[in-house]
Parts: sequence; C-alpha cells; structure tokens
Amino acid sequence: MLRSPSFPSPALADGGALPLSAGAQAPHRRLRVGAGLAHPQSVGSAPPAQALNLPGVWRADACARPTDSWSTGYAALDTHLPGGGWPAGGLVELLCAQPGLYEGALLAPHWSRISQAQPAARLAWVMLGRSPWRLHAPGVAHLGLQPQRLLCLRPATEADAAWAVEQMLHNSGICGIWWLTRHAQAQHLRRLQWAAQAAGIPLFVSRPLACRQDPSPAPLRLHLQAGPDQALRVHLLKRQGPRLDHPVDLPRAAPLHLLPVPTAPASQPLQHHVVDRPVPAPVAA
Repeated sequence: MLRSPSFPSPALADGGALPLSAGAQAPHRRLRVGAGLAHPQSVGSAPPAQALNLPGVWRADACARPTDSWSTGYAALDTHLPGGGWPAGGLVELLCAQPGLYEGALLAPHWSRISQAQPAARLAWVMLGRSPWRLHAPGVAHLGLQPQRLLCLRPATEADAAWAVEQMLHNSGICGIWWLTRHAQAQHLRRLQWAAQAAGIPLFVSRPLACRQDPSPAPLRLHLQAGPDQALRVHLLKRQGPRLDHPVDLPRAAPLHLLPVPTAPASQPLQHHVVDRPVPAPVAA
C-alpha cells in the first residue's frame, strides 16, 4: 500500500513555521514573522513625492501636469486639459463624424499663437491626394491664419502620408501638423506619437468617429460635434487624468472652409491646390 510522503513544515527565520490545515497530522504551529523582514507599504498610503515628480506620473484623481503646453484659446477647454492646454509635443487625436468640419475652428487660436511665437516656422496640413476636398485660402485667412505659412501635402497612400508626417516631425522648420486620415494603422500612430513627443511638435490627427472603439497611443482623444447655438461641443474621451463625463461647449465656432476639387478632363492633369502665396487682399467677414 502506497503511503504519501511527509514534508516538513517550512521554517522561518526565528524558528517558527507556517500553520497547516486542521486535518493535517503535524502539530499546529503559529506563524511568526521574523524581526528582520520589512513590512510592505500599505495600499492606502500616499506615494513618495519623488514618484509624483516623474514625467508621465500623476494621481488618478487629478490631471497630469506636462512641463510644456500651449493654451487652446478656449478657457473652458484649458481647464480640463492636462497642463492647461495642448501638449507642446505629442499626438492629439480628433474624432469627427465628418473629419475636417470642426477641427479648423478648434485649432485656429492655437495655430495663430504658435505662428506668432515661431515666425520662421510653418504649419503643415496633410490630406490624401484622392480626397475630394481642398483648402480655401480666404477661409484660412478668415480664421486668423496666414495662408503663406501653410504647407499642404497630398500623398497618394496612407503609408506615404505617415512617412511624410514623420519626416516633417524631424524638421525644425515645422511648428505644427494636422493630418486628416481615415485608415491610419496603429503601428504608424505609435511611431508618430514617440516622434512628435521627442521633437516637441504638436501633431493633430483627424480620424472618423468609427475609430472611437479602436485602441490609440494618443494621450489625448477628443470627439467633436455641433453643439447648441452654433457652439462646438467637445467630448474628452481620453486624457491623462480622471474621466470627464460631461462635454465642453465652446461658443461661436467658425467652420474651416473646404472646397471640392474640380474634376479635370482626362487630357488635362489635375493641378493640386497648394496655398503658398499671400492673399492679395483682406477677406471680409
């Protein structure tokens, strides 16, 4: 008949042993912790002050405080963003039912400030070449921006667009990028997030609202839609801080004017519209 082997109770530093179950044959002994063992930190205790000073570390009940940030131009939105505005470098994802409709009005105050702070740098606008839309120079000027400071790129594919955006992030002559995309791949977004953060350049990426359920490396994700009384309603889907359940309404949001690209005859190649010259005359409101 087989008999189960008997195992000795594991001894501790001071001669005690772990207690066995009630049905065990060995005598019951009380667990005693040795004096030389350190007690772990309690769960409810406060973290060390040094940990809270590390980049990317913050309390769950408060927003992170990045070292550098830019005001959005909307005080109601700055209150709820980590650092009180757009990050000075990194990826910001803007989700809309129709990409390109509300982002221009949201970014215009920020772009106006960053253009004045960096007069030698340019802003970049990236949209696929097969897109049916193009920028309207008078509409850009109506938002308070300088069309001659805007660099327009129309790559052929999403991969080409991601490559172009990454190259511009390594260029010191660029102070901000807005990329309108529909099928950006996750690996491209992760790579661009690290590149934008390292370069200190804000990168705004517009994606369809259907991408809301997709994971994103962007530390900040916003959903833009029309609000009451021609306001721009902003939902903070993701931020480095606690969840915000209510939307933020920004009053008097002027849309960015986009024009349809004209259809050229087969014998005549289509000339892409590039805004790279001053507006000849002021545009009336």
